[in-house]
Amino acid sequence: MVILLLPAIGYAQKVVDPELKSPALEQRLDDYLKLPSDADVESKQFLAEIIDDVSEKTPIMTRVRAMSYWAGELSYEEDFEAAYQVLNDLSEPVENSGAIDPQAELLATRVDLLTRQGKRGEAFLLVPKLERLLEQTSSPRIRYYAHNLLASVYTQWERYDTALSNLLSAQQALGEMESTLNTGRRLYLLSQIADIQTRLEQWKSAINTVEENVSTAVAEGFDGIAYNLWFTKYYAQTSSKKYEQSLESLAKAFAIAEKHDFMADQVIILNNFGDAYMKLGQYEKGIAHLQEAKALAKQTDYQEMAATIDFNLGYIAVKQGDSLGIKQMEQMLKKFRETLPDSELEVVLGEMADAYGLVGNYQAQAKLLKERIDLKQELLQQSQSENLATLQAVYKSRDKAQQIDLLEQQNELKEQQIQNNKQKQLIWLLLAIVGLVSIALVVMLYLKSKRANQLLNKANEQLADQSQRDPLTGLWNRRALQEAMQSRSQLQQTSTDGLILLDIDYFKKINDVYGHAIGDTVLKEIARRLQNVCRGSDRLIRWGGEEFLFYVKDIDLEQLQQLAARVLHAVGTDPIKVDKHMIQMTATVGFIQLPFAGVSEEFVDWERTLQIADMALYSGKAHGRNRACGVAGLNVDYETAKHALENDFSEAIEQGWVSIVTIPGPK
Repeated sequence: MVILLLPAIGYAQKVVDPELKSPALEQRLDDYLKLPSDADVESKQFLAEIIDDVSEKTPIMTRVRAMSYWAGELSYEEDFEAAYQVLNDLSEPVENSGAIDPQAELLATRVDLLTRQGKRGEAFLLVPKLERLLEQTSSPRIRYYAHNLLASVYTQWERYDTALSNLLSAQQALGEMESTLNTGRRLYLLSQIADIQTRLEQWKSAINTVEENVSTAVAEGFDGIAYNLWFTKYYAQTSSKKYEQSLESLAKAFAIAEKHDFMADQVIILNNFGDAYMKLGQYEKGIAHLQEAKALAKQTDYQEMAATIDFNLGYIAVKQGDSLGIKQMEQMLKKFRETLPDSELEVVLGEMADAYGLVGNYQAQAKLLKERIDLKQELLQQSQSENLATLQAVYKSRDKAQQIDLLEQQNELKEQQIQNNKQKQLIWLLLAIVGLVSIALVVMLYLKSKRANQLLNKANEQLADQSQRDPLTGLWNRRALQEAMQSRSQLQQTSTDGLILLDIDYFKKINDVYGHAIGDTVLKEIARRLQNVCRGSDRLIRWGGEEFLFYVKDIDLEQLQQLAARVLHAVGTDPIKVDKHMIQMTATVGFIQLPFAGVSEEFVDWERTLQIADMALYSGKAHGRNRACGVAGLNVDYETAKHALENDFSEAIEQGWVSIVTIPGPK
């Protein structure tokens, strides 16, 4: 199992250059940026001395720049509360200044902090406003920083075309600056481009980007960027099955990690060495590197990587003919289901399925392959841009290959069906030959064949139903909704339906405080409560980790509001009892009618309508949670509000283009 985890020893976020406002302080801030990225203590002390000289009399541009850096230092220590307070204290003087540039830098820093904290939804809500400010921002330093940041945000949302567009804008801003930091900035941009190329599986382009720039990074002493470039090249090479060449790139990255004594990064690279040697069939070398990685992981208490290393050791044992290795892999897979994101879990499922095939457990292999296909399809449905068609085609081709493998594992069921048909033919042949004497035998064989077909049909029905069910809660899944909407479109229904999107508030805290097992129990109880709210014709879907979706047929706006209120009270009125714990939960809801505001679904289909409900939900989150926020209709023609509905929902609300209904949850 390869780990693509670019360690945080790179160029970091300190890639800014001043537009002089207070020359003395600006020069000192430049010197701060030139400090090595691994000199954390010295860097913070250096900046603290600058902050001591910043006051209300400091020009606003320099003041915002310095305090934004200080907020960044606090965020590195995960003191986000103090970091946000620094930004909040700047809000009033920045607004009073009336200047666009400090507004843009302050907002960009807030987006940066939210992204680091993992609050991607809240960060994304601020992106449209930041983009509008950047259109009027004159400082190339701020434009470089903000466009770089936006590229990172859009990359996380898998909107790679927009990410690349922002990198181009950052490059244009770079051309307007004169600074000794420009070489590092240019290399940092190119390393981001190489990263996006790997995400788009453009392996050859990624390798070329690295080869054209890594020697400059090494020569100029940008070890962090060089590390990321070597690691990117390794990943592109191993993904295109150039395992021998990938070892050299991996060794270059390891040398940099060893030079700077980054122990965690050494564990990651040693694990990837083991994986590469395993794929080359050099199992003893692979085991040696994995054992070294395991010892280092234990020394540094790197438990997440220890599980990955044990998984790879089990995989090698299976490849060497030791079937006991499968038990070790199964134990690690159980842990991965609780810790890994879906994109990484999908890769693990493929390797686990391959291991089952090696030991001859084809039934388990077929089950995992099917789960992997479902997971990949779900990941595809989360894509944010139509311009990812090429990437989607790659995944679909892989899905087809996996489906072929799955069908091959189902040969046993097909052979049973063929045998049933042969039995029917035998029945009629015996009838012709032995006549009345064989009637009893014929009836027995016919009944046996009929029962076998019934069992086979029942098994197929169960398999089809399971593919549309969430295994934890038993609710419908995304595929079920997609098929329901496809049927709705084919039947050309004219009824007004409803969509209610529900997100459990602060659910991550449940897993962090009580553990994932109790978190799963809470999800199942909430699913049970929500099912009690459903009508017979409604569909209740588990939309994501802690997200649920109601698809409600033939419902008017007043009834939809009443249902949204019942949903809030079903979740939040009574606490959930788990063992000795009484856990109080609330939810935030976004709801909308389909079709939206009478607009033809040719222009606003169900997926776009659901995205508007999702933005309404995020608006409810931003205004305090435990409430339902519904889009009741349009107050202008759709073309007027289209851009805001697609890019900046808050603007649509501020302009009064949409009618919003807010329903408070239980106190």
